[in-house]
Amino acid sequence: MRGRKIFSYLAIILAAACLNQRSFAEVIPNQVVVKYKPGVIIPPPKSLAAFSAKSAGISAASVKALNARYQVTGYKQLFRDALKIRPDWQQLENYYIVTYAATDDARQAAKEYGNDPNVEKAEINSSVRAFDIIPNDPYFSQQWALAKIQAPTGWAKTTGTSEALIAVLDTGINYNHEDFAGKVDLADAKNYITGTTAPLDDFGHGTLVSGIIGAVTNNGLGVAGVDWNVRILPIKLLDQNGFGDIADVSAAIAYLASLKTTGKNIVAANLSLGQYNSDPSNHYTEEDPNSLKENCQLAYDSGIVLVAAAGNGNVDWNTYPAYYPTVLAVAATDQNDKRSIWGGIDTSTHLTQASNYGRKGIVGLPDNLWVDVAAPGTDILSTNMNGSYSGNEDGTSFASPYVAGLVGLLKAANPTMSPAQVMTQIETFADNVDAAQDPGDAGFGKIGSGRINVYRALSGLISILSSPASQEYIRGTRAIIGTASGWNFASYRLDALKNGIVETAISAPSSTAVINGQLAAWNTTGRYGLYTIRLLVTAADLSSSEADVSVIVDNIAPTAEITSPAAGAAVKGLVTISGRATDDYFDYYLLDYGAGANPASYQTLATVYASASGTLASWETSGLTGPYTLRLTAFDKAGNTSSATVSLSILTATPTKSAQPVDSLPLTFAMPNPFIRSGTTGTAETSFNYSLAGNFSAAIYLFDLNGNLVWQKTYAAGENGGKAGPNNPSWNGKDLYGGSVVNGVYLYQVTGDKRVVARGKLIVLN
Repeated sequence: MRGRKIFSYLAIILAAACLNQRSFAEVIPNQVVVKYKPGVIIPPPKSLAAFSAKSAGISAASVKALNARYQVTGYKQLFRDALKIRPDWQQLENYYIVTYAATDDARQAAKEYGNDPNVEKAEINSSVRAFDIIPNDPYFSQQWALAKIQAPTGWAKTTGTSEALIAVLDTGINYNHEDFAGKVDLADAKNYITGTTAPLDDFGHGTLVSGIIGAVTNNGLGVAGVDWNVRILPIKLLDQNGFGDIADVSAAIAYLASLKTTGKNIVAANLSLGQYNSDPSNHYTEEDPNSLKENCQLAYDSGIVLVAAAGNGNVDWNTYPAYYPTVLAVAATDQNDKRSIWGGIDTSTHLTQASNYGRKGIVGLPDNLWVDVAAPGTDILSTNMNGSYSGNEDGTSFASPYVAGLVGLLKAANPTMSPAQVMTQIETFADNVDAAQDPGDAGFGKIGSGRINVYRALSGLISILSSPASQEYIRGTRAIIGTASGWNFASYRLDALKNGIVETAISAPSSTAVINGQLAAWNTTGRYGLYTIRLLVTAADLSSSEADVSVIVDNIAPTAEITSPAAGAAVKGLVTISGRATDDYFDYYLLDYGAGANPASYQTLATVYASASGTLASWETSGLTGPYTLRLTAFDKAGNTSSATVSLSILTATPTKSAQPVDSLPLTFAMPNPFIRSGTTGTAETSFNYSLAGNFSAAIYLFDLNGNLVWQKTYAAGENGGKAGPNNPSWNGKDLYGGSVVNGVYLYQVTGDKRVVARGKLIVLN
């Protein structure tokens, strides 16, 4: 019998010698999981799930040679159970667990098989283990966790339905226990350890987990389950020591997805097990052992909510399958809503045993923050495999089934909810327990959206305002985006408040739920200043939920005025520009100029991020002559603009023909440098950046290192490239004849009045 290395998150205090034999994501020896190209492996007629190498047909000589080298003894079709129900799932067809007798390392074997042209991919098989902590107190007379998550109040809404199934992928179940009478579906049960269909628990973990989810409730016996009526579908993946294969986990999830497509009402699957990354030096790069991620997606798409324990290593390392976005990852909390810390040393992380932590989906935070919610996981009372009851059970293994049970209740209350909606409902209506945490705790603020609340999730209303953002500046007609929903939803309305008093209704009450969409369009014309947008969502029982966001309404354009030089003035040399650019919510002003009374284009003089009343900028007009238009544009933070223009006549003045450094920058430079272009058809550009003391005709000449002229361009006085102050003309990487220049170093010179006024160097990489 092959060694099984999936681990349950049970912190099992066994003999040290036994513990040292197992580690997280340990490679299973003498096995590789191979996906062959179609037709390479021909199984024997009427083959079982597993068959010997001698009875298999191998069509590729290179695979035969590898099999001989590794002394392959047998094959097991990995996804056979799912394919029996869905033979059209061809993407699963050619996966096999290959067992070999050679002493070579499995990683090397996977590498060699993966390099074979007749193989699509090859991977190691590795260990997962149940996420659980050993009991530290044999007696516990009260189920404190159910009160903490407000299950009794939630049961007034629903106690579940016997038409639903929750799969428990674990060590099996004692289906003869008095608190599971009529609750266990054995018709579709699986035992991946023995290959039979009898999933009898020989370790105890699965029976404990199943009791939390759905022990018979209100029967005068034992304990209460979260879901009174749901039936349990046991899938035995872990052996008598709490270990199994990650490949079997992937296969079992695919099997459940296939069952779902036949009409089997599997609403959730609980996985109080997992593994860390197989590379001990890399804890955070996502891995996909044996297509586990794809099959989690398959189950999610089929309508199954996957719930998994986060692990007990006191770290934020990736654990699988909990890490995947299609899985609800569950941390553990204690009676005081603190992150659970149990004591003892974790055999994989070598840290004090405590709930793993993290949060995913938060913009701007690292990718390893991935946990979704928390649930009670300290001193838990439940059914045991001996037919009685055990208390003081610890671990994220026992937090996860509280969430799975809540999934069952939600699906009973609203069977049409998708996995995404169920997950959102649970996360949205969890109780934020950050205030209960020790700010010095490594997991502070990182146990997901909070500790689950059954009552709020069942009766809760979602009221979310996602746009506009808090303190955003708005004007005109603005769309209000958000969510107003909930399975008990009745209506919503939007109001605008000023100084805490409703000033106007943004929308009339609506009985149509909205999920991440437009709630209303607010015409803010005539309004100004600080407002509060309030969303009020009401349930059929008249309970309500609200969300507020503060915004600044500004429908008044800023002031833009040029007072000097006056319209029609004749100017020359250095000209001081005066005027006003002001607003209560001012952003910036732009000064630019163009040739003629109606310029076809403008050149920037200054961009200033501050309001001004007085001197706005200085304009060096030497080198320019004739009629010009000077323009001032003011912008406020709401996007309102105002412009003012004056027409001027510029008299001839002798320009200063030299380049001048800008601040601490060199005399001239190119950006980007190196100039990286994407192939010969790339359209990226680099710019030459230099500053001139006056306006005069200028030219740029680009040479290769042999002195050959590669490209040139001239610029008129006053335009970008030949204007006073900063210039940044661009080049697209083409030579004089329109072809792309080759890689290398190029020199350029900026000339004016037949002399060099600036020079620089540019590196080109295609």
